[in-house]
Amino acid sequence: MSNITLKELASKLGLSVSTVSKALNNSFEISDETKLRVRKMAQKYNYRPNILAKSLKTGRSNSIAVIIPYLGNPFQSQLLEGAHKAAYERNYKLVFMQSHENAKLEQESLKTLQQQNVDGVIITPSANSNLKYLKQFHQICPLVLVDRIDFDLPTFKIGVNSEKGAFDATQHLIKSGRKNILVLCGMNIGINQKRISGYNKALMANFIPENKDNIIQVDYGQSREDLIENLTHILKDKLSKTSEPMGILGTTDTLTVSTLGILSNLGIKVPEQVSVIGFANTEIAESLNPSLSTIIQPAFEIGVKGVEKLIQLIESKDRFKMDYDTTILDTFIVPRNSTKV
Repeated sequence: MSNITLKELASKLGLSVSTVSKALNNSFEISDETKLRVRKMAQKYNYRPNILAKSLKTGRSNSIAVIIPYLGNPFQSQLLEGAHKAAYERNYKLVFMQSHENAKLEQESLKTLQQQNVDGVIITPSANSNLKYLKQFHQICPLVLVDRIDFDLPTFKIGVNSEKGAFDATQHLIKSGRKNILVLCGMNIGINQKRISGYNKALMANFIPENKDNIIQVDYGQSREDLIENLTHILKDKLSKTSEPMGILGTTDTLTVSTLGILSNLGIKVPEQVSVIGFANTEIAESLNPSLSTIIQPAFEIGVKGVEKLIQLIESKDRFKMDYDTTILDTFIVPRNSTKV
């Protein structure tokens, strides 16, 4: 294994040490062509920077953290994969923690990360996150918000166009002949309000009256067993009150996939009696019976951009004078058999 130094790498490339260092750190001053050339040569000779020396020089740990509600959620695990890839490419160590939608646990995690001297944190806030504490933490250690970005925190934010995603999904159900449409979502989460808004706008665009009773909010904090039991009760009640075909829009992987299972247990035919579509990045969507129509969110890209923005904050001379922006990425629908009529 080669022990090539930065100076030797620069010599082989015919570039200055400063240029090579900036290229490896993805500096905006260096062209993409040069960055690619430098990275290929670094990979060829297995160059890795001296993290300890860099840490002593900069006073940073070269470690960043990601806090997500649940690793078992496909969307959040894909986000974490993107963050890990981007961190590795920038020579940062990445650690992650789970909040389990618990504001107290989230706060304890942030305190632990501060004690571990991480350089910054990417966070998907829990449903009842303590905004006051997030603001206090951000004064000490930079934060970047991802996914759930409707918080009054002056920093970079990366999310998806949830309203448009829900609008498109509801339109898809309406075009398949569904007018009685339920939307299943969690409580107290800003993105759900945007999804409900998109759902309502699609109903309005098609002259379908809004029905607040068709907006079903469930508690993400309950156990999976309780969630299934409560959701089963709700769906049985709704199905007993109508004879017309129904549509269901799920706003998370868990809600959408659980709904398919419950309908199967109740002997309800999908999509003949009930069409189902959901915000679901699960890889098993194609393998479910019937295969699940989904609204895909670019979770991996969110993770990558989250790291890029966080490193901008970390390496800025004065992050409080930066012009923060919010990045909104598009969703897209993958229609499958659960809405095919």
